[in-house]
Amino acid sequence: MTQATINLYEITITELLLAYRTRQLSPITVTARYLERIAAFDRAGKHLNSVIVMNDAALAAAAESERRWRDGTARPLEGVPFTVKDSYMVKGLTVASGSPAFAGLIANWDAFTVQQLLQAGAVLLGKTNMPPMADGGMQRGVYGRAENPYNTDYLAAAYASGSSNGSGAATAANLAVFGMGEETVSSGRSPASNNGLCAYTPSWGLISIRGNWPLFPARDVVVPHTRTMVDMLQLLNVLVVDDPETRGDFWRHQQVVELPPASAVRPADYTELSDPHALQGKVLAVPRMYLGKDPKFPMPVRPSVLALWEQTKARLEALGATVVESDFPVVEQYERDKPAGEQIAELGVLPEGWMATEFNHFLAFGWDDFLRANNDPEIPNLAVVDPDAIFPLAPGTLPDRYEEVPDYENRYRAVVKYAQEGIADPRDRADFAAGLRALVQLRTELFENWLAAHGYDAVVFPANADIGTEDAERLPAANDHAWLNGVLFSNGNYALRHFGIPTVTVSMGATSDIQVPVGVTFAGAAYSDSDLLRYAAALDGDGFIRPTPRHAPGVAADLLPVQQEETADLAVVVTATQAVAVAEGLEVEISGAVTLAGHTAGLAEVPLGVTVNEQTVAVNTGETGHFMARLIVARPEFGLNPDPGSLLAVVRVADSSLYRGAVSCEIAYV
Repeated sequence: MTQATINLYEITITELLLAYRTRQLSPITVTARYLERIAAFDRAGKHLNSVIVMNDAALAAAAESERRWRDGTARPLEGVPFTVKDSYMVKGLTVASGSPAFAGLIANWDAFTVQQLLQAGAVLLGKTNMPPMADGGMQRGVYGRAENPYNTDYLAAAYASGSSNGSGAATAANLAVFGMGEETVSSGRSPASNNGLCAYTPSWGLISIRGNWPLFPARDVVVPHTRTMVDMLQLLNVLVVDDPETRGDFWRHQQVVELPPASAVRPADYTELSDPHALQGKVLAVPRMYLGKDPKFPMPVRPSVLALWEQTKARLEALGATVVESDFPVVEQYERDKPAGEQIAELGVLPEGWMATEFNHFLAFGWDDFLRANNDPEIPNLAVVDPDAIFPLAPGTLPDRYEEVPDYENRYRAVVKYAQEGIADPRDRADFAAGLRALVQLRTELFENWLAAHGYDAVVFPANADIGTEDAERLPAANDHAWLNGVLFSNGNYALRHFGIPTVTVSMGATSDIQVPVGVTFAGAAYSDSDLLRYAAALDGDGFIRPTPRHAPGVAADLLPVQQEETADLAVVVTATQAVAVAEGLEVEISGAVTLAGHTAGLAEVPLGVTVNEQTVAVNTGETGHFMARLIVARPEFGLNPDPGSLLAVVRVADSSLYRGAVSCEIAYV
């Protein structure tokens, strides 16, 4: 008789929770399988390098979730595995934000969104890769960079603004059910586009960003990454809640512009926004510039991207929307004669020197305040930090081209000097109120009034014009291409985040020529978030099948056997490990024991699967319940990414229909 199984690959939150609720799967088995996928595809295979700090407590949290499902006390996301970007604080884990300067910084508390997710029962697997301080896209940081699971010849995100590349790659590769990214320009949208994901960038203050490393505090937002809009909506029920504390969250901490509380804007239940008829009668504007049709803003668009857009446009129209080609004054006026630049100060609405204020004063205060709030005695404030260690470019990397930042090469020295001389709270600046009100005025006049005047319900456009190649950091021709408008950032560039314009991005599918996904972005008036989520959910749910990544496919081990009622919980303990260099690679030994209620008696011949990176060996416990596994694994080759110096090992009960139990560990090698 064929054993019943459930496929974990591409599983949704709803499907996973149902499998838990009906006792068909265990959070322990599921968490162990995701750890095995990280071992196989991140530490081996194409070495995606996306999950770079492991949470050693993941399986213990999964065991707690198992207990809660058994006891009837399960919480909304009980047992759902996820990742967070390295810029999120997780108590007890490092929070380097990708920077060598902060590689040893330990978080003393959880970021607000991490706290919400953990309190909802979600299981944190680890933290994902990013460039130093999120101040870029695909530049390599202390952990290198993540690679594209669809096509490693192309980047996992936009070169100049795609810092949540690890979150995008990990979520797309099914190394977790969802990921938490962050965005200042396009660092959340871009990885979603290049990895076939959904991304939501909220209006100011809707999702608390307290406990995240800031970059440009007036522009930073939390960005969830999911594989479906159904998952996104379910996730937002947990994330969009009022946070009574405001320190570390720029827009909720300021007292100039009155923002609505999250509870006043959000629906009672986000999942009720899912409506297949949401686009019926809606008028959507698609800016000509993003179709390569605006001579004032020339933007070569890859033909396969345009082909995906035409298919998506047809789907939008079939769902009842009218799609109108248009201008896009908010971006045109923001960039003026310098596409992808920041020329908004030329309009004379912002206070004199405001852009420099955001790049320097806001940033320096934000970093210093983050360190002071965290209170790590080793790095108590910004003044003690070596500025040259904050963002050193990897050897062989071509210089960045952030021309809008004055004296870019020395900016970190200037920021640290600011801290050493003493940083006043930006809220005490004489021009602070005028600057914030000017941002609201510009959004209203250049965007929201334009929407209303033309009867547009939202703007919709391809997320990017093309995808940069993986060698953009070191080959001049590839670098030139990666810094083109439409490639260096997601479309919309600086304007969207600077003005607090909410967006939702979903996948259009994969390009026919290079098999890399491209997204489509909905943007609308401030606090029209629920409408945008409705539109995106309708499009994503219209029979759309997300392209799956060829470098992280579903495999037989993702088919988990349905557990039986009498399934017993076993404790798996690793007591000794070693990895020794041999001619074939690394010879690994792992020994330990399996116990039931603290005893090994009667546990002989329990089948175990021992996975180290991508290699798996089957062993049985001996007469005393102990085991010893020996296997040869290839020595990892990480290319231009740094070698982590350890192997990821997972030991779990092989037949999860009879027993539950797993343990993971990292095994150092030299």
